Amino acid sequence: MPKFHIPALFLPLCLGLYSVPAYPAEAAGNTMNRQELRSLLRELLKEDPGLVLDVLRDHSEFVLDVAQQGADLRREKMLQAQWRQDLTKPKNILLENRPTLGPAEAQVTIAVFTDFTCVYCQQAEQTIKRLLQVYAGKVRVVYKYMPMRSHPGALEAAELMLAAYRMDKQKSWEVFDTFFANRTKILSNEGQTFMRAIITEKSLDLNKLLTEAQSVSVQGLLAEDESDAKTLQFDGTPSFLVNNLVIRGALQENFFRQAVDLALAEAAKK
Repeated sequence: MPKFHIPALFLPLCLGLYSVPAYPAEAAGNTMNRQELRSLLRELLKEDPGLVLDVLRDHSEFVLDVAQQGADLRREKMLQAQWRQDLTKPKNILLENRPTLGPAEAQVTIAVFTDFTCVYCQQAEQTIKRLLQVYAGKVRVVYKYMPMRSHPGALEAAELMLAAYRMDKQKSWEVFDTFFANRTKILSNEGQTFMRAIITEKSLDLNKLLTEAQSVSVQGLLAEDESDAKTLQFDGTPSFLVNNLVIRGALQENFFRQAVDLALAEAAKK
């Protein structure tokens, strides 16, 4: 039997890429052509169907890497197609009086629908911070809240943050960072005690802030955010609107950069 590198021949087959790559004759040890190679593979698999699984197990990391690359490529193509549609459908949501980072005149606005008790929202914050650095001056971020009512502390955390922002913007971001850094504490039985302790620790008047949290203004913002989420068909957090481009979930940073770049390019046309 001619000598050749079995994993190199089988892995494309196992991953659904049936076309066997062309190898020099020296690599195969003879002058076998592509059709002969494919016939040989078929015969080998008929005799030993478990060979494919053996190869996959022996090279599992490589297989997973290739599968992930394929999944990322499919997701990118789907997002690009979706964004082309998004650009034709203007989306209007309420952004005034929400916690905001970045300049008001920024060409791109990223509306973040978030929840302090959501682990994926917590993860997404790292991406948002990097985007603000990479696109400094070109991007602003506006936070809208979708607290999961079944999560202990979720609604109160959103109320307290909105109230803190209305009272003292600088200190509110300290509250924001502390809440996300201690997501599990908010979810615990001691969540309310913990959050109120943070408010006091940041030298905010707790009684005034609690009153503000239940005010018509704060409750109105939450109701508007919920309404906007329904309009956009956001049924989970985190969800994002990059100008008109929709992103659902804490995707990899490169997807957000593509969305921002596309939004900047569209803004430049106007």
